[in-house]
Amino acid sequence: MRHPGFWRKNRDRLMLSGLLIAFVSGIFGIGSLFSLGNLKPRTVILPSEQFNSRLAPPPSSTIQIESATKIPNDFAIFDFEVVDRNTIILNQPEFSYSGLKLSLLHLDDKEVKNIAANTDYGITISPDHKKIIYSQYRSGQTQKTTYEYMIQSGERRKLPNDNSYYRVFAGNESYIGQDDLLFKQVDLSQGTSHVIYTYEELMSMFTGPKQGKGSSDTFIVMDVLQVSEDHQQFYILVMLKDKYAIYRVSLEDEHEVKAYAAMEDIQQYKLLKNGDMLIQGTMNKVQGLYRYHAAEEQYDLLLQGSIWSFDLDADESRIAYFFPMDSQNQKNELHVAYLNDSKISSDTVIYRNIDNFISLKWNDDELFAVSSSVDKSEMYRFSFRAW
Repeated sequence: MRHPGFWRKNRDRLMLSGLLIAFVSGIFGIGSLFSLGNLKPRTVILPSEQFNSRLAPPPSSTIQIESATKIPNDFAIFDFEVVDRNTIILNQPEFSYSGLKLSLLHLDDKEVKNIAANTDYGITISPDHKKIIYSQYRSGQTQKTTYEYMIQSGERRKLPNDNSYYRVFAGNESYIGQDDLLFKQVDLSQGTSHVIYTYEELMSMFTGPKQGKGSSDTFIVMDVLQVSEDHQQFYILVMLKDKYAIYRVSLEDEHEVKAYAAMEDIQQYKLLKNGDMLIQGTMNKVQGLYRYHAAEEQYDLLLQGSIWSFDLDADESRIAYFFPMDSQNQKNELHVAYLNDSKISSDTVIYRNIDNFISLKWNDDELFAVSSSVDKSEMYRFSFRAW
């Protein structure tokens, strides 16, 4: 009678002891299997010949489109700048087609907010995309009024004594303005400005003092001004009789003017971070996109043909451009490719049959393009992922 009572009183304690003994024995048993025959764990590298392809990701030359969006609009677009992926600043016509107005377009809901009416053509946006500078003509006034406009808040501030036709920012608080009389630099934080050169002074450097401003075969192309990344120089395009030349103007005290590059024809140029340039034009009767190496003063042909417009992304590794599909230039292809020094690789057509294109712009990993007719337009947004 003692045994059943003993079991009932100590059953839980005896079962727990048995489980612990089995668990410890199992651990030592598995360890003895690994030590059997003095075997040691080791890493085995399999020969690469056993595989048809690598297990690594695809090479960096692969271009992938994550998404593509087409936004139709019931108004024309003449020019645009990207604030962020859902916000665009644009020039569109007045309802009476008597002038231009400056508007803000939200792509997510297609809401349009008018900023100002009766403005100049073009959009001057700061590098941080927080402000724009624009001029507005008011009825009954012969001179225009220039404003600084804060995009986020909608606040604007009048800027005195600025009759510039074209402007480009040299930092977030300074811009260079130009008209047919002079080039000047404006400091927004201080509210001051100073003249860099008059138009006639620059022309005399290009052609000599006799011709000056009145020369019919020499003039400064006013709407392609560019500023270096360090804000120490700006670049202007000049037509000189039978050729085009790019000049570099220093923003330092002496404002040195120096010839930079020259070709038979130049339609567009883009200054690179290292001081080189991409130039869309003609050299030795060959039309195309060239890379100009400033140190060697050498031109390398990247793409041959009648390229219409191009732009680079922020790190200058990807280029986008329009290419006409027919001789009348009515239909266009949109290309994206990698820029590797003096070579173009992975050139890919991402869209065909674009009618009446206006311009294209990169913003981070997204590309924006616009086509427009008299009374309607289309905005394209492509998102990319590079492996």
